[in-house]
Amino acid sequence: MPTPDESKILKIIETEGGECGVGRIAAKMRLDPGYVRIILRSMGEKNIINVFRSGKITLAGKGETALGKKPQAAADGMKRYLEDRAKWKTF
Repeated sequence: MPTPDESKILKIIETEGGECGVGRIAAKMRLDPGYVRIILRSMGEKNIINVFRSGKITLAGKGETALGKKPQAAADGMKRYLEDRAKWKTF
C-alpha cells in the first residue's frame, strides 16, 4: 500500500499519460525536487514505478495495481514491439 505522497505521485503520472519527469511532479505537488527524487527512488526500489536515467518515470506493475488497473503483461509489450517492427522499412 503506497503512502499518501506516493499515491499522489502515481495519480500525477497517470494524468500525464503514463510517463512524467521529476520537475513536473515536483511542480504539481509543490515540493522540492530533491525531496521528490528521494520518494521516487524509494518507489523505484519497491517496483512501484520505473525510473530511467533520462529522468523519465513510468508506472510499473505494482503502481498500476495500486491505482486499481490491471498491470500490462510483458507479453503485450513484446507483441507491440513485433507489430511496430513489422512496420519498419529497410533499405
